[in-house]
Amino acid sequence: MNFIPEREEDIIRCMKCGNCQNTCPVYTVTMMESKVARGRIRLIKAVMKGELELTDDVQESLLTCLQCDACRVTCPPGVPVNDLILEAKAAMFKKGKALPETTDRIRMNIKEQSNPFSQPKAERGAWLPPELKKPRPAKYLLHAGCAISYAQSRIGKAVIRILQQAGVDFTLLGDSEECCGDPLIRMGDMAQAEEQMARNKAAWRELGVEYVVTPCAGCFKAMKEHYADTITPLHVTQLFAQLIRDGKLKLTKPLPKKVIYFDGCDIGRHSGVYEEPREVLKAIPALTLLEFPMNREEAVCCGGPLLGSYPDLAKKIASERVREAQNLGADILVVACPTCLLNLKEGANEAGIRMDIQDLNALIMRAL
Repeated sequence: MNFIPEREEDIIRCMKCGNCQNTCPVYTVTMMESKVARGRIRLIKAVMKGELELTDDVQESLLTCLQCDACRVTCPPGVPVNDLILEAKAAMFKKGKALPETTDRIRMNIKEQSNPFSQPKAERGAWLPPELKKPRPAKYLLHAGCAISYAQSRIGKAVIRILQQAGVDFTLLGDSEECCGDPLIRMGDMAQAEEQMARNKAAWRELGVEYVVTPCAGCFKAMKEHYADTITPLHVTQLFAQLIRDGKLKLTKPLPKKVIYFDGCDIGRHSGVYEEPREVLKAIPALTLLEFPMNREEAVCCGGPLLGSYPDLAKKIASERVREAQNLGADILVVACPTCLLNLKEGANEAGIRMDIQDLNALIMRAL
C-alpha cells in the first residue's frame, strides 16, 4: 500500500522524537507505543514502504487517535500529525480496508439516516416547538447537530430560549438538518462527507443564511474547516459573548459556585475559541472561575471522540479529567461541547466521582 508519499519528510522528522508521549491522553492510559503519535507515524511509514501489512492492529492504532492535536502543540519540529493520520485513514478507506464493526455501523447510520445514532431522520426536529420546525429565510441559522437533536435536546432548548430572550431572529432546518460530516472525515470516508457537506451548503444558500450558529463544538470545527466558503460559522458562546457586550443578554442571578471550564479540543485547539466561554462565565454574578493547570491550547482531551467506537478507553481518559477537576476544588465542571459533556459524565461514573458536570448553556439559563 502506497499513500501520502509526499509526507515522508514529516514522517522521518516525527520518528526521531518522542515528546508526544507526554501529551497524548491515549498513550497515558495505554502506555503503548503504537498508540502515540510517533508510533502511529512509524506504522504509517512501514505500510507505505511495504514493510508491514495493513492489519487490523495497524488500523486500530490509527482509529484510536483522538485527533485532539495536542501532539502538534508540543512537537519540536512541528509535524502536522493530525493531517498525516487523517490522510492515512482516508487512504485505508479508499483502498477498501473494512472499518471495525462498531465504527462502520456509525458510518452507515450517518449514510442512511444522517445521524450516528440510527435514529429516524424524520424525527430529527421532534424536540422543536411547532413554530420552529419549518425553515424560513433568515440571517442566522441554528444548527443543533446530531447529539443535541437526538440525545441532548435540553441543550438545544436552552440555546433557543437564550437567543429568543436576546431578541435574535433565527431559523432552524428541523427534520431537514443533516450531519455536518465530521465523524465521516475522522473515519476516512471523505466521499460521503463531501456529499453531506454539499447538501448542507445547498440548504443554507437556499435560505439566504449568513451565519450558522451551533452549540456543538464538533460541528463548529467542521464548519470552520469546510464550510467557510458558504457561511460564517459561530459557536454559540461567541454569539452570547457579543450579546452580553452589547447589553442584549443580561445575566443577573448570582451563582455562588466554584466553576472550572474545560477547553474541549474542537472548540479550543482546533478552532481557537478560548476567551468567549470564559467571558460568558465571568458575566455570571458571584461565580468563581477556576482553571485547569493545562488549559487553552495545552488542555488535555476528555477522550470524547472515541466514546462511540472505543468506549472503555474514552471513559478512562475522561475519568482523569474529572478527578483533576475534583482535586482543584471545583463545584461544577462546565463544558461547551455535547460530546465532552456526555463523556465526562461517563468518566465520572467510571471513577465513582460525584461531580456536577454541566453544559455552559445550562449555567446561562440559571443566571437569566
